[in-house]
Amino acid sequence: MPPPFYCVTDATVPATTTELLAAACAARGVTYVPVDAGRFDPCEEVELPAGAMLFRPAVSSAAVRVEQALYADGLATFYADGEALFFDGAAAPLLFARRGLPIPRTITLLHNDRAQLRRAVERVGGLPVVVKVPGGEGGVGVMLLESFASLASVLDHLFAAGRAPQLMAYVAGAAHWRVVVVGSRAVAAYRNHPYPDDFRSGPSGDPADYVVSTPSPLTELAVAATRAIRREFAGVDILAHASGRLYLLEANFPCYFPQAQLVGGIDVAGAMLEHLLAKSRRLTMGA
Repeated sequence: MPPPFYCVTDATVPATTTELLAAACAARGVTYVPVDAGRFDPCEEVELPAGAMLFRPAVSSAAVRVEQALYADGLATFYADGEALFFDGAAAPLLFARRGLPIPRTITLLHNDRAQLRRAVERVGGLPVVVKVPGGEGGVGVMLLESFASLASVLDHLFAAGRAPQLMAYVAGAAHWRVVVVGSRAVAAYRNHPYPDDFRSGPSGDPADYVVSTPSPLTELAVAATRAIRREFAGVDILAHASGRLYLLEANFPCYFPQAQLVGGIDVAGAMLEHLLAKSRRLTMGA
């Protein structure tokens, strides 16, 4: 009998995410066990069976803590090792840069000194620039500033709010790709198209924009980014410039994968379950 699949969720997780995961479990005879972070009792000691699968689609701090409380050696997760669960998996540009992965020129700003800001703008290639406040979703917190006066005023507000924004080069004329990685392969890749009157982009509703990618520089970069954050599942955002150059933006874990499945017809949830089932078998055989 296959091991159970424990899914740490909360009210913010889209129903499509849990429905697809539950359906993938049902198709494989796996018991799907939802764990509501909002109802979890931290005083209750819960021990999951050896070889059980554990995944957290929720992004709240409470859900992270629940996942950490449930974790134990011998569970199949999307973490490369047990310790990775207890570290922030955010796609830090410095981490990618140290791995030699191509990123847009990026500087993390610590205060709004005007002279220093002018040097930072020059260092990333001049105006316009992108200001990114980590932690947002759907492009929220990513801003394009085309004048120094606008940049300075926006940063005044961000620093007053206690944020630590990143200043990034603006890569014009680039296509935005989302690559979904499971294990060591890209199971889906699709173009994001610009929103009307916006420099940011979102996923397409056209099935023709979704492909199961063969190995390519784009997918190889996505796999390398996922490995860098010590994960075995991620949604990786990459800019592909007309010149052929690639720029890694971030690797998101967890990520919203249903887009590729519902629009593109790619069984991402199935690939996720198969990966965890194989990992569970390896763990139990080695026990």
